[in-house]
Amino acid sequence: QQIETEQQLIQASKMTTLGEMATGVAHELNQPLSVMKTASSFMLKKFATERTVPGDTFESMLRMIDTNVDRATNIIHHMRQFARKSEVDAEPVDVNHTLLMALEIFSEQLKVRGIQVHTQLTENLPRIQGNPSRLEQVFINLLLNARDAIEERWADAHPGPEDKAITLITRAESNFLLALVCDTGTGIPAAVKEKIFEPFFTTKTVGKGTGLGLSISYGIMQQHGATIQAIDQDSGGTCFVLKFPIPAVAEQPLDAQASV
Repeated sequence: QQIETEQQLIQASKMTTLGEMATGVAHELNQPLSVMKTASSFMLKKFATERTVPGDTFESMLRMIDTNVDRATNIIHHMRQFARKSEVDAEPVDVNHTLLMALEIFSEQLKVRGIQVHTQLTENLPRIQGNPSRLEQVFINLLLNARDAIEERWADAHPGPEDKAITLITRAESNFLLALVCDTGTGIPAAVKEKIFEPFFTTKTVGKGTGLGLSISYGIMQQHGATIQAIDQDSGGTCFVLKFPIPAVAEQPLDAQASV
């Protein structure tokens, strides 16, 4: 009964997260749609004036439309996969790939908001055992938190080009794999740092957060035998540090296996 309740809570949180992501998805879909509209309008104007379109230009425009249809399709497919209720089964997970999949949904939205994203991902990391859908949910929750903290801190300021930034880091240390999501946001007051992973606790204004994101993320990390903690950055902002155990016989990335 407890496991089923946890499953339902995780799924409910995922649906809430999807609602918060709606604006970001709109930005992501708008970009390929704009490209397709530009290409098709160009071709229609040529035909309307009965002007000949060179073969290479015609091919280029069609390729542009084709590529961006694929991009829009992938975004929709990704959202459908994320919304689906995930099984609890564990499998080898490439943390870099999972982190980048979470980022993919927000890239255009962050760009529009002037938030830079820096990645320092160590290549050929060993695979961990886990559930990729649930780990993506953790990373999405952390990206949403980073976005909101940055927006809150710099709302009434005049930030420089690097003041609004999210940094994603992965590396292996001893028998653990570390993933860090760092931001230049408001930071977490010392008085509430011990409470941030409690259910329904939130520092956001009414209507801007359920207080479940970090709590659900904490629970998912526990299911993976992993830990999550928040650390202050000297320059302001917060780093969330995720620490995963590396299996004794770790699954190696495919490219690493191929080179053996």
